[in-house]
Amino acid sequence: MKRFLMYILRWFLILLVLLYVLDALYTWVYKNALPRTKVSYLLSIQEEKIDYVFLGSSRTNNFIDSKIITEITGKKALNLGIQGAKMDDYYLMLQLLKKQRINTDLIFVQIDDVFNMRGSSDLVKSSLMPYIQDSLIARYVRERDSDFWKLKHLPFYRYMVYDYKLGFREFFSNLIQKKPRVDLSNGYAPKYGTVEDLKAKLPKQIASKNDVVKAMRSFAKKNNTQLIFFTSPYCGHTKNLFFIDSLQEKISPLMNYAEIFAHDDQYFYNCTHLNNKGAQVFSKRIAEDIVSKYQN
Repeated sequence: MKRFLMYILRWFLILLVLLYVLDALYTWVYKNALPRTKVSYLLSIQEEKIDYVFLGSSRTNNFIDSKIITEITGKKALNLGIQGAKMDDYYLMLQLLKKQRINTDLIFVQIDDVFNMRGSSDLVKSSLMPYIQDSLIARYVRERDSDFWKLKHLPFYRYMVYDYKLGFREFFSNLIQKKPRVDLSNGYAPKYGTVEDLKAKLPKQIASKNDVVKAMRSFAKKNNTQLIFFTSPYCGHTKNLFFIDSLQEKISPLMNYAEIFAHDDQYFYNCTHLNNKGAQVFSKRIAEDIVSKYQN
């Protein structure tokens, strides 16, 4: 029996050492590789001047071509929109901009029915795992994930939980310094074509308040940062567009572009996302508005 227990203990220790080695290896590769996510890109730059930063979900990620913003405004721009991101994630990115000492003139924050949403994006959370020892990121995860202790302290646990984003394929892509599909110095991810059935629905009622919006405004004021909220276009077949009118009563000022392409289906990939053609037109429009409203 004693021999058997020693055998089990030996293999347990071997497994534990292996997990620690894998954890250290994965973490080192993800933190030192060519950035492949917007979180890793932001954490790779420091003390830079980026005049205009755009925060949001896919309705920023697929909408704002930073190159066009720069060409028209003459100012450096960066799209930090992340697919599926929610207000909590926007706030984290805002804090990371401060942490990395990124000097900005204006930070544009996309807002729409996300005002009604709570929680955070698993996609954003997965990209944070290699950096979970950082105090700001650790606090963000701790407040939103009951598994925080295990994610931070159990070797390799976080990479197993988020294997779908941080598994061997992505690890190998980082290891060989494979470039991401999106130019992260721009941040724009285009969509092409138009789906056959254009339809979408916004909520009928708006939440009474959003504490994250309040926290973001307070953080911005404390750090002398100017936030500008904006709403990206929806197709004309979207139901309950009056939701944006209610939003405008709560978020002021609001750059409201919800209905600028209401009669131009050609600009939409689906009812809530522009295709590349629409994004080029929208990027030009918002850049011209920036010049007229904030540069004159």
